[in-house]
Amino acid sequence: MLKKTASVLKYIIPIGIAFVLLYFAFKNVDFAEFWAKAKLVNYWWVLGSIALSYLSYLLRAYRWNLLLKPLGYPHLKIHRTNVAVLIGYLANLAFPRLGEVTRCGILKRNENVPMANSFGSVITERIIDVITLLLLILFTLLIEYDTLIAFFSNAFSGIANIEGLAWKGALVLIGALIVVALLVYIAIRSGGRFRVIARQLLDGIFSLRKLNNVTGFLLSTLLLWVVYYFMSYIIVFAVPETSGLTWQAGVMLLVTSGVALAIPVQGGFGTYHTMVSGMLLLYNIDKTTGVFFATLLHTSQIVAIAAFGGVAVLVSLFMKKYS
Repeated sequence: MLKKTASVLKYIIPIGIAFVLLYFAFKNVDFAEFWAKAKLVNYWWVLGSIALSYLSYLLRAYRWNLLLKPLGYPHLKIHRTNVAVLIGYLANLAFPRLGEVTRCGILKRNENVPMANSFGSVITERIIDVITLLLLILFTLLIEYDTLIAFFSNAFSGIANIEGLAWKGALVLIGALIVVALLVYIAIRSGGRFRVIARQLLDGIFSLRKLNNVTGFLLSTLLLWVVYYFMSYIIVFAVPETSGLTWQAGVMLLVTSGVALAIPVQGGFGTYHTMVSGMLLLYNIDKTTGVFFATLLHTSQIVAIAAFGGVAVLVSLFMKKYS
């Protein structure tokens, strides 16, 4: 009974947080003005952002293949791995972090890659993403120091400087890695099937050591975040009030989006709207416009995930399995 209750709470709590944050994000928003703004949007920029999002999925699939191929899976193709990536993103809309497990399951079914191997490589991917986001935050300190400090001070109670955020984030990451290491060690010591799975997981986590194409991995990571930047920045030109935002504001938008989506709430609902609109206030964009812009940007990506992910599910049903 206790286990079932804990399982239910694991999903209910993030949903509750999302609703609370959405309430505060849309509190005092003039909805008549909100809908009036929708009529003035240049949706060609939105469609451009959606098109770029597909490129980001392909880059993720390419980079994931680079991690997995040296582990003994040279048959992996970008378009097939991309199906697993897209279905994973779709699953994340239902429950936070479900997508990581889902895409590994799809890869197991379609490409015969053990889930422990693929999940280990996903952990490595996430570590690389966190490191990249931290480097991006440091870059933003150079170009938008006062704005970034003000944003984090407003967004996170009790955090008055970026150093405080950095070391707290580092502690959480180190703690998570220690827990994973202990679980793997226990599994290896237990022997049998658990030992095999633990070895596969370790192979996935340390897949970076076996990279055959280091240049490709670094360039795909860089290009992935460049695409993320333009996915969010070009939409500022879709809304008249935000069309004057500089490229530096675009970097702030990317950092804000990255931090908001890192919080384990379904699809970033609530966290994204609250943090992006709060960031835009620092650029003298009023709250209604800020919430509208955040909603437009967030919704465009939800539509992209739903559309591309839905097609990927259908493709997966008819995809010939690798044996």
